Amino acid sequence: MIAAFRRLETDFKILAGALVALTVLIAIGVLITPETPPLSVRSDGPYGAMALRLWVERSGFTVREVLTMDELDPVDVLFILEPYTLRDETDAYTLQTWVSKGNTLVIAGSPFAVNNLLTHYDVALRYLFESPGTLQPAAPTLLNPAFDAFRAEAFARIETERENVVYHVYVDDRPVLASLNEGDGQVWIFGGLRPFTNRGIHDLGSARLIANIMASIPPDAVIGFDEGIHGLGTLGGESFNAWLFGTSPGLGVLLIFGLTLLWLALRGRRFGRPIPLPDDRLRRESVEYIVAMATLFRRSGQRTEMFKHYEHQLRRRLSERYAIDPRMDAAEMVKAVVYRDSTVDEAALRDLFKNLARKKLSEAELVKTVADLDAFLKTL
Repeated sequence: MIAAFRRLETDFKILAGALVALTVLIAIGVLITPETPPLSVRSDGPYGAMALRLWVERSGFTVREVLTMDELDPVDVLFILEPYTLRDETDAYTLQTWVSKGNTLVIAGSPFAVNNLLTHYDVALRYLFESPGTLQPAAPTLLNPAFDAFRAEAFARIETERENVVYHVYVDDRPVLASLNEGDGQVWIFGGLRPFTNRGIHDLGSARLIANIMASIPPDAVIGFDEGIHGLGTLGGESFNAWLFGTSPGLGVLLIFGLTLLWLALRGRRFGRPIPLPDDRLRRESVEYIVAMATLFRRSGQRTEMFKHYEHQLRRRLSERYAIDPRMDAAEMVKAVVYRDSTVDEAALRDLFKNLARKKLSEAELVKTVADLDAFLKTL
């Protein structure tokens, strides 16, 4: 009993400690976690893209947030910056068709996030093992306006077999910024993100890079930012995934769930047959109770009552097997059973009923009669 209370006290201490740690971690998460996903035009954090949106708006362009591919028709230029949730094949095909009609697509991000979209243009990104922070244009293609260098922090190179690709920036001999024609439209691909972020766009080189991308865009064009890939749903609200993975309360829920699973794993029992504790081994087995009851019956000497019990079992078994009234006279029951089943040993059944009806009998006769009854029931 004392050991059980000690185990219970230990469990309470562990649970209380987990709750305290959970409270502290949630408080820290509330203080340091941004409320909107990175690269979203709604985020004013260092890795958000709100500054890019404001710059485009102040340049005279109309800006729209694109939440689904059904909203592409009025858009002339679409920025896809590090998708948080991946577009499916239907959306990727819709996007390719939209580009082919003469529109411009700008894709920047990691290979995992954007390769499912780039495969439709026979292009793929591959991670770079190392890259200098500052890069220079490799050819005189970015001249409106011209610039010498920009802080890129590129992390992926561009691979493609297409011939109509113009490479603008390299890391050694590996391209990280390229443009290509797709139908009547154009696609810009960049294996990095910093120039588009609130932190990066303040660099003069990054601003001029974006100005070169936008140089051929008509002044009355509509510029779209794909916010659906950042988990933002319709009507300007956030989807459940965005709330769960991109906000402090959502991360708190995930943290609670994770710590609960960890606690259950640490305190739970492994799969397989458990090893009984020493206290549990002291419990009596079921067979011990059976032996105890049999001993009590033996000491009481109530053999007649025991025979009544066995006769009742025999009658019930015959009634279930041959659909006869169990309250019939013994002789009539024997005749009814033999009539329904000629294979039954009539003499053995009569002897059983006769022995079970005896009033005085020895212990040896009791054992023999019960054994005969058990053998007869097995023949049914």
